Amino acid sequence: MPTIAQTFCQSNSETLDQAMIKIEHCVSQLNDSQLWWRPEPSMNSIGNLILHLTGNLRQWGIVPLTMAKDRRDRASEFEENVRIGTPQLLKQIRETITRAKEEWSHVNDEQLTRNVNIQGFDVSLLHAIVHTTSHFVGHTHQIIQLTRMQLGSNYQFQWTPEEDRGDVPV
Repeated sequence: MPTIAQTFCQSNSETLDQAMIKIEHCVSQLNDSQLWWRPEPSMNSIGNLILHLTGNLRQWGIVPLTMAKDRRDRASEFEENVRIGTPQLLKQIRETITRAKEEWSHVNDEQLTRNVNIQGFDVSLLHAIVHTTSHFVGHTHQIIQLTRMQLGSNYQFQWTPEEDRGDVPV
């Protein structure tokens, strides 16, 4: 029988996978110009949001488990002049998800209650995983909205109620 930690971490891993399916679905409909388009100068592009998700997941979902030095440069995730190609951008986020899921697969119940310090916040590892997963889902929905804003009626939905559900949707 799985432990609470195993069930919790597996659920969060599946949530990241479902969100990534949606992100990839959106990105596949866009060209590079659309990927880096900002609705207003003070707002983020889809590309910036993907960089931000990668940085946040690494900082909140990997570093606390590996005790690696936190080298995140959060401000650079939002720079307007960043123009990473789509394949490299998706490779980075996929690798980060894979690494987080691998680290989470070894978490035990006791570790979930261990406190860690992230961005000056003292939180349990459970809190850190919940934070980064919900953060990931929130920005995934922003990516969907930004894609729909650009494509209008040409937007292709990833799933509709008439289709087989498959895995749990995000």
